Amino acid sequence: MNASSLPDLSPLQRRKRSAILDGAKTVFLSQGFGLATMDDVAAAAGVSKQTVYRHFKSKEALFVGLVSSMCAQVGELLAGAQDEQSAGSAEDELQELGWSLARSLIVPDYLRLYRAIVAEAERLPELGQVFYENGAKVVRAFAAKILRRQFDEPTAVLRAATFVQLVLGDAYLELSIGYTVPDVDARFALQIDEAVAAALR
Repeated sequence: MNASSLPDLSPLQRRKRSAILDGAKTVFLSQGFGLATMDDVAAAAGVSKQTVYRHFKSKEALFVGLVSSMCAQVGELLAGAQDEQSAGSAEDELQELGWSLARSLIVPDYLRLYRAIVAEAERLPELGQVFYENGAKVVRAFAAKILRRQFDEPTAVLRAATFVQLVLGDAYLELSIGYTVPDVDARFALQIDEAVAAALR
């Protein structure tokens, strides 16, 4: 959830909420959900624990809020990249989308976030829903929008889902489990080229 979707908060409350989310990011991504405490988050955010609880009723709610916030940041980045490429060919736009997605998700913080989501998803089903609705679903929608120029709606949607999977491919799987990927840019270049070719075939 981004600041624009919180109309009832004052500017001071928005700043405190942002500080809490920044603190939660530092704590959750370094310690993991299980070891993190609201005291740790409050200290990292520079606010009282009571202030943290005024914004988020529980540690679980705070973690869901962090996932939503970080997914929204990736979505905004991808939307900006699409706006810049809006006059390009479908091939060029898919290439740019693929690279924007890959570069966003292989940043260490987002790899740590993904691992934390996987670790807690069974216990906190809302996490998976938030991650899908604000992450995977948004990326697929961007790809489908490009593909609708050449295909009908069901085909565009199906190919968009396949496109995202091919962009990430084995390289993202390996990175997400902590495996060192040599020549990571070259790996993603091959995967993105294949993803674009398959989507437009």
